[in-house]
Amino acid sequence: MLFGKKKKARQELDGLWSSMEMSCQNNYKDMAHGALKDYGECLEKYYKEGVIPQEEYRSRSRKLEEKRTELKGYDHKQHIGW
Repeated sequence: MLFGKKKKARQELDGLWSSMEMSCQNNYKDMAHGALKDYGECLEKYYKEGVIPQEEYRSRSRKLEEKRTELKGYDHKQHIGW
């Protein structure tokens, strides 16, 4: 029964990550931050429910923190040199 949940959880997390990446590439700052926040919340939820294993949680958490650091200051107030 957990197998189906694991697959759906991974698909949802991968979808949120892809959405965030596309938002960054297209310069949609608010959407990128929103997708990153949703990704973090889903990751925590699935880990607490025991749907994703600890190794995967740690790996995805590291990736999440790296992206948060990268997107720090990524907002509409950024001057782009016009």
